[in-house]
Amino acid sequence: MLAGIRTFSKSIFAKIIFGVIALSFVIWGLNASMLNLGTSREVAEIGSQKITPVELDRAFQRSVQNMQNMFGPNFNQQQAIQMGLLNNTVQSLVSQKILREDAKNIGIGISDEAVRDQIFSSDSFKDPTTGQFSRDRFLQALYQAGYTENEFINGVRGDMMSQQVVSSLTNPATVPDIMARQIVAYRNEQRSGSFFTLNKDEFADIPVADDATLRAYHEENAAQFTAPESRNVTLATLSAADLISTVTVTEDEIADAYAQRQAEFQTPEKRTVEQILFSPNEEQTAREAYKRLQEGADFMTVAKEDANMDEAMVKLGQFTANDILPDLSDATFSLDEGGISEPVETALGWHIIRVSSITPGSTQSLDEVRDIIVDGLKQFKAEDAIYDLAATFDEELGAGTPIEDAARDVGAKTYKLDGVVRGEGLAGQDVDGADEINAKIFELENGEESFLEETASGTRYVVRVENVTPSALRPFDEVRDEVVAAWTAEERQRLMMEKAEELAGNINTSGADLATLASEDGADVRETGLTRRTGRGLADDVNPAIAAALFTLEDGKAKAIQTGEDVMIVKLDEIQAADINTADAAPVNDELKEALNEDILAQYLNYLNEEISVSVNNSVINELYQPTAAN
Repeated sequence: MLAGIRTFSKSIFAKIIFGVIALSFVIWGLNASMLNLGTSREVAEIGSQKITPVELDRAFQRSVQNMQNMFGPNFNQQQAIQMGLLNNTVQSLVSQKILREDAKNIGIGISDEAVRDQIFSSDSFKDPTTGQFSRDRFLQALYQAGYTENEFINGVRGDMMSQQVVSSLTNPATVPDIMARQIVAYRNEQRSGSFFTLNKDEFADIPVADDATLRAYHEENAAQFTAPESRNVTLATLSAADLISTVTVTEDEIADAYAQRQAEFQTPEKRTVEQILFSPNEEQTAREAYKRLQEGADFMTVAKEDANMDEAMVKLGQFTANDILPDLSDATFSLDEGGISEPVETALGWHIIRVSSITPGSTQSLDEVRDIIVDGLKQFKAEDAIYDLAATFDEELGAGTPIEDAARDVGAKTYKLDGVVRGEGLAGQDVDGADEINAKIFELENGEESFLEETASGTRYVVRVENVTPSALRPFDEVRDEVVAAWTAEERQRLMMEKAEELAGNINTSGADLATLASEDGADVRETGLTRRTGRGLADDVNPAIAAALFTLEDGKAKAIQTGEDVMIVKLDEIQAADINTADAAPVNDELKEALNEDILAQYLNYLNEEISVSVNNSVINELYQPTAAN
């Protein structure tokens, strides 16, 4: 999950949601003076700025939505609150407002042109094929992130204001060159060694321990031989999928459904759009450019000369009427092919639109989509029937009718399941929603029956726990073979490590030759080649633990290590220290500088927290989210 969060935090949306503050150092707390807004209904007041309940909720819901995009729809608001995302959103908004208030006090302003350039240069809005700004991707991205265009533009402007403050603080940070070089030298040191794996054949026949030893092992490792709690249950399921094969549809129903769903089978008209965009204060310039176009000037030439736009910025791509910005839709779809619009105003400025080509819409015939229509009708009828059957099923169960009888009356499937274990499905039965049903089974007491429940995919079910077998250590006689196998494996590893440590000791104390020891053991020596601490340089089939071992040894010394079932003797043969004077310290310098910058910014935020009045109203936040958290 953390990897997903880090990926998201690099996007332009995260920068607007969280301002320019990295998640890693939005850690300052809210002191007592910050927690009193009297009767105010604002979430927070930061100098002359406010965080309204609507602003917090939209930012928080965007955060939740982004998490759902990464981790699936089951990630909910309650989970977000529990993991601290709500608190993080509040603190991030406060930090963002503090920096913006500071920028405002200093007198920093950002021009419309600078905001436009920032948006156009964002990779989030570039066509992956052309690498240029795409209006289509821009609008889709804003929609998916939950922003209006004005809200996003204002967010970018505020972020750029804050960034100027941040840049003035962090750019001067420097790192001592010698420190960076020493770190690089540490990372770049290389070592090589040799190793061999003990021959397992010598340890193939381990004498079986006596019963007293095995019984003691059985008790000392009880968790390994304990049977989990299991339950025997009666289950009944009712699903639309079970009814579809019995459903029939008529030709009249197919024709009616096609007529009702015809919009689904239509490919809308698309238009290839080009635009010249002028900033909000350049209406007159836009109208003069339009006049030139009417007089026959080349569209691309006017774009370059009057708006300083290159071809990639002018060509927006294909749009349907629903895809393009609403303010531009009417103008775009009222033009003939090759037509040019008069200047149209949006929040981004003044647009002159040209439609370079039109792809007419089309409609699939009934014959082409017949299977889709029929399947949809059957699914609908089955679900409709299930609704009534489920109501009848629920009534019968509520009246005390046994599960088996109620299930038979409505055509539900019944199962007798023995040995159901928590988290392990339904005893091998392939039932829709098995994991959800399994969880419900272990919410019930012995002899208890559930209500009629419904899985996420729509299967209705009811389950009764018939018997509970508690978790218990299985008798020794029942698991003796398992105990023997486990004890033997552990004894084998112990004996192998004992021998390996003895051989490594021979190398370290008496200078024994590794190759000779390997030969006597019937093993082959392998060379590691030069490797770094991370294992970089090792062959793919060499365990990185060998590299780790090399960097714990003195030159010429050896040690025994265990990797899985293998036991090895590793010897260090060569150390190649990195030259501190020629080390490329730039990457490490950047890492350290970034860490210093984060510390500086965190300290500056703490300073602003004292200088700028900040009040956070927890009662408003609790009112907004406490009911949700309690559900």
